[in-house]
Amino acid sequence: MRGATRRWPKLAVAGLAMLALAYTGYWFVLAGALERGTWAWIEDRHRQGDDITHGAPAWRGFPGSVQIVLRKPALALRVAAETVTLAGERAVVSVNPFAPQRATLGLEGEQTLAFRGLTRPVRYTGTAERCELQVQLRPGSHDGTGSAILSPATLTLRALAMTDAETGERFTVAALDATANSLPEGAPGRRYTFAAKDATLPASLDLPFAGVVSRAAADLDIGGNLPAVPSGDDLIAWRDAGGTIEVRRFELASGPVRLGGDGTLALDRNGQPIGAMSLEISGYPAALDALIVRGIVSVTAGLRMKQIFAVLAGGSVNPSKPVRIPLTLQERVLSAGPIPLMELPAVDWSRRSRGTS
Repeated sequence: MRGATRRWPKLAVAGLAMLALAYTGYWFVLAGALERGTWAWIEDRHRQGDDITHGAPAWRGFPGSVQIVLRKPALALRVAAETVTLAGERAVVSVNPFAPQRATLGLEGEQTLAFRGLTRPVRYTGTAERCELQVQLRPGSHDGTGSAILSPATLTLRALAMTDAETGERFTVAALDATANSLPEGAPGRRYTFAAKDATLPASLDLPFAGVVSRAAADLDIGGNLPAVPSGDDLIAWRDAGGTIEVRRFELASGPVRLGGDGTLALDRNGQPIGAMSLEISGYPAALDALIVRGIVSVTAGLRMKQIFAVLAGGSVNPSKPVRIPLTLQERVLSAGPIPLMELPAVDWSRRSRGTS
């Protein structure tokens, strides 16, 4: 009996050693699978027309997580006629060994965001307290048989501050959260949510109220099959298949102006945006004054819109009283009910084909 008692500690130690050895082996197997899946995703992006470069990979995280670190990563992609490049010190791809179908891509250190194309070249440099993209992986994608799918994907950004070294202009975002998911009941399309808080946009955009946005949010359902960065041909094919955008919620707070609403958008036979929305606005006199000063709305149209909004507000002189306005966009004309407000410029989708120079 005494000998059996002495054997139990040895058996326990041996069992723990075997478990540790098995877990270590599992960690390295998962690390290899994550590496293959990462390379497969990069190759998939190359086939889609994106350009991704990075330094030699390194491993870290044992035993709690599996992490592959890519030094000096850079991603260049076409968005409309612009080339957008995001580069940084480190990109970290990680998975939890106990939940390997959920992956996180995080950016660490100083980051650079550059735009080149129709506008003058702009290069912003800065840091974020947190910048992470979480994605649900397709089964088998760890082994390089496929790349991550967005069902769902979650972007989290905290305390972003970036500066253009040439002009000194800055843009900052205190918090940004965005998600992409499948539509309910297996319908074709995607559901997107977006919420940002306390943002200051670049001064060169010449936005009203110094580009300060205290809150912005939107919930969108995009029905139909549409690539994340569509070309003009993609958009026309999407329209022909009955594609629509349902704006389930829209909110914006900037200066004294508050906007909120919902509606539906699509493309007409000429490829121009059409839609109908119900918009609630408070602070409309300040908003219209800002649009007039910037030449976005003519003085005549601005005064007409003020009169219409005042009537819809029941003659109230309180500019903070919310006004609900039915808006329609058809044949490039934006109208409030039956009253035309302004004509919008035509959109040339041929200049928005992916990969064009």
